[in-house]
Amino acid sequence: MHGLRIIATGSYCREVSGEPPPLKSLLREATGVSVRRIGRFVQLALIGAGRCVNGLALPAETATYFTSGRGDLEVTLDMLIPMCEQGRPPTPFGFVNTVGNSACFHIAQLFGVRGRSQFVTSRYGPLESVLRLAALDMGRGGVKTALLGSADICTAPLGAHRARIGVANDTPVGEASHWFLLATDPDLGSPLGVVRSIRSFTDDAALRAHLDRLDVNKDAATLAGGQHLHPDRLQRVREATGIVEVWPYRDGLPWYDSQTGHGIHRFLTQEVARTLVHIDGDPSGRSTLMVIDAARPGATDSTRRLRDRRNAG
Repeated sequence: MHGLRIIATGSYCREVSGEPPPLKSLLREATGVSVRRIGRFVQLALIGAGRCVNGLALPAETATYFTSGRGDLEVTLDMLIPMCEQGRPPTPFGFVNTVGNSACFHIAQLFGVRGRSQFVTSRYGPLESVLRLAALDMGRGGVKTALLGSADICTAPLGAHRARIGVANDTPVGEASHWFLLATDPDLGSPLGVVRSIRSFTDDAALRAHLDRLDVNKDAATLAGGQHLHPDRLQRVREATGIVEVWPYRDGLPWYDSQTGHGIHRFLTQEVARTLVHIDGDPSGRSTLMVIDAARPGATDSTRRLRDRRNAG
């Protein structure tokens, strides 16, 4: 299989309805160690990464790619509120921790890797953005193994958090961390799936031109739309590809910025379809299309079986 090979995946997702729950025990369970002097955002990143690595010995040159829609809101607010309300300068330690790449340092230290590390963020499609970067680096041969993931955090009070992220007052919100181990070396393990392509488009005309050339078995594929995609645009993609099955993987999810990671994780670990065609966009008309092929045995007919089960019910 050609493309970006996904060897392992790990995930954490939880709705937050009051004070965000403590994470120390989950962190110890996921990594086997107690990490001191880190905030909630880094804890979330390490939980997802630990569940993904799950005891594997990573090559020393493994790169780290990390993303978040908002970054470490907890530390940022702790720094900005005294600055804005009291005119106090930030402490050096607090200022350094606002840099998203600080989580990459802890990941590299925990797993003993020394490859390049990059933090990428985007208001829309943060996980797609960092995945495109990793695909570019790995496609050019500069990176052979990569640990890639996202983390999104909640801050109390939740009313202020909802206002800050621009969702309605009754919207369920949550925290999540989704991670993937990517490798070009087949000796590292058999893939769970392969990212065949991930491409971004400036408008629907460019997207449609690409869809006309897209080589996908529509009877063995499922289509999924991201959290920022208007339903009308998803329907146009459905009509252009001829894919019948639409997978509502976001049903029941609390709101956080990298829901795409949940969809990829579920696709790789559950029998959903042979191919996932995922699209997300933004209000300006830009979009990102991702095609992932499953590597699990017997996945070819899973979409048909899923449809049959729904019709039977």
